[in-house]
Amino acid sequence: MAEAVFKKFDASGDGKMDAKELQAALKEMDVAPSKDLLKAIMAQYDKAPKNGLLELNEFKNLVADLQTIQNASVEEVLDTFTTFDKDKSGFIEPDELKEVMTSLGMGSDENTIQAMIAIADKDGDGRVSVAEFANIIGHGK
Repeated sequence: MAEAVFKKFDASGDGKMDAKELQAALKEMDVAPSKDLLKAIMAQYDKAPKNGLLELNEFKNLVADLQTIQNASVEEVLDTFTTFDKDKSGFIEPDELKEVMTSLGMGSDENTIQAMIAIADKDGDGRVSVAEFANIIGHGK
């Protein structure tokens, strides 16, 4: 599936997908990415040599991660939330998200963390509740 979607939206046919092509491909897969989410995805999945483009193998990694998230059970969602919520406050704060992302070897620069919080934080309080977390990964009401 990932390869077919990649080929369909690689408009230039150069084997690389820019942010505009990625946005169209994600919409095809029922993911409506914001501008901030696109930036965060590009930052996370564009591996060396970081060229601002996703190649097929990088796109496949993104699709695999999206499928894992969509297939997660409610129990797995809650387990993941509690892993992020280090102080057990019931919210994922930016510092907690940064700590987890760093420990996973994932993008943890300030812009990426702020983009991730902004994507999930629907009430605008600067942190992510369990309901917001569930909604962002497709397990909310």
